[in-house]
Amino acid sequence: MQAVSAPGHTVGHTLYMITSQGKTICNVGDIAHHHVLVVQRPRLEFSYDTDGKQAVRSRLRVFEMLARERTPFVAYHFPWPGIGYLGAQGDGYRYFPALMQTVL
Repeated sequence: MQAVSAPGHTVGHTLYMITSQGKTICNVGDIAHHHVLVVQRPRLEFSYDTDGKQAVRSRLRVFEMLARERTPFVAYHFPWPGIGYLGAQGDGYRYFPALMQTVL
C-alpha cells in the first residue's frame, strides 16, 4: 500500500495505491464529488473543498495518472459499486464503471 498526497479537498487528503498479486487499485477518497460533473470538468472549484485551486491541481494530477496508466479506482461519491476507470475526453475525462462481478 502506498499513500499519495492529494490535498485540496481537505488539507491532508490522501489517496491510496493498493497492489496485490500484480494488480493495483487506487482508493481516491473524496478527490471527486460527482462521477460526471467533476470528471468531465476537473478544473471546476467546489465549495466543499478547503482549497479549491489546490484541489483542482491534485485532481488533474491524479486523473491524468489514472487515465494514462489505466488504473482502476474506487471513489466514495460514484455510483455503486464505485469502481471504474477514467479515459481522457476533450479537456476532461470520462468515467467508465467496471463491470460488477457477482460470482467468484
